[in-house]
Amino acid sequence: MHYDTIIIGAGLAGLSAALRRAALGERVLVLAKGYGASGWTAGCVDVWAAGDAPLSALATLVRSRPQHPYALVGLEALQRGLEWVRTLAAAAGYPLVGGWERGLRLPTALGALRSTCLVPLTMVAGESRQLADGPLLIAGLRELRDFFPPLIAENLRAQGYAATGCYLQMPPGERQRECTPLHVAQCFEQAHVRANIGQQLRTHVRQGGYRRIGLPGVLGLHQAPAVVAELQALSGALIFEIPTLPTSVPGLRLFHVFEQAALAAGVRMQVGGWVVRAEAEGQQLVAVYSRAAAREQRHSARRWVLATGGMLGGGLRSDAHGHIIETALGLPVAKPYSRAEWFDPLLFAPGGHPIFQAGIAVDPQLRPLDAEGRVVYENVAVVGGALAHYDELREGCREGVALATGYGEEQKNR
Repeated sequence: MHYDTIIIGAGLAGLSAALRRAALGERVLVLAKGYGASGWTAGCVDVWAAGDAPLSALATLVRSRPQHPYALVGLEALQRGLEWVRTLAAAAGYPLVGGWERGLRLPTALGALRSTCLVPLTMVAGESRQLADGPLLIAGLRELRDFFPPLIAENLRAQGYAATGCYLQMPPGERQRECTPLHVAQCFEQAHVRANIGQQLRTHVRQGGYRRIGLPGVLGLHQAPAVVAELQALSGALIFEIPTLPTSVPGLRLFHVFEQAALAAGVRMQVGGWVVRAEAEGQQLVAVYSRAAAREQRHSARRWVLATGGMLGGGLRSDAHGHIIETALGLPVAKPYSRAEWFDPLLFAPGGHPIFQAGIAVDPQLRPLDAEGRVVYENVAVVGGALAHYDELREGCREGVALATGYGEEQKNR
């Protein structure tokens, strides 16, 4: 079947582009090896790690770094993308709270505070400005690995919050030697589990007078706002989620918002194979070939969007000879000249490590460029983590860039 647009990659950037193209009435296919890096993230929308005033920092950024993805698509595309994702999430029953005018700071699984822009309703009661209004309880589950309430509480106390840590237990029928975040989230969709945990929390509230309770981000997979509301009613305190180490349930929830919207819009999703080679005619990409268990399959389209991510998402990889390779289309990668320049001698270098800004250089229409600045394919746009000239982790802009470029791609290439 011939498509109007094929998206390679199923992360937030790829699904944003797919939804925008489908809204124009196009026939859209998403090709992906897996479901992106959403399960590794906090499930928030990070725009810029600039504390309380991201908007002024972004205005300075686009003036000083014209190759940054935000500068390429413009801050208007970012603003519209944020408004769009809030509408999308609200329609799915998973509201996102916040905006880019003022940053929000939330506790992490280590008890540090991190800046973000949009947060799920299930986390908003943990915003740092509210945590100082009284005693705070951080409650974990003994059966859940990698979430340590005493450690979180200790680090919050060091920042001036009256925090205490404790452990709860799953109901007897749900106790296992090892519980993953996904398993616990599924358990919280059962009424008897919520009732049992709610009663345990109520006991702690009566004893300690806690006004807010932080729980691991596992409070349901599909009905998290309702689970939080029920636990608040049962415990008598405000409840907020703290994202766990991977697998991140809030990250999966946000991905499911996009996935379900894409399917409802008529986007076809083909997940499980990976793109192994491309077929081109001059500067036009004609087709790609994906490989699954048994054979290669040819896919053709008029337009293409590459959204395979960077090193984290598997869109880029390095080999033993110091080369960095774009894994789907074999596009040229902008990177430090030699492997000796990949990393700064300081682990926490103020400017980050050059290797993390490697990616595909693009023109203002997001078309890929070669080392001489020439367009490689006229009908290909690159979005999200595959782009060069920014460091999504250090700059705290992973979801922001994904939305700005995934949403803005359609306006750049009508």
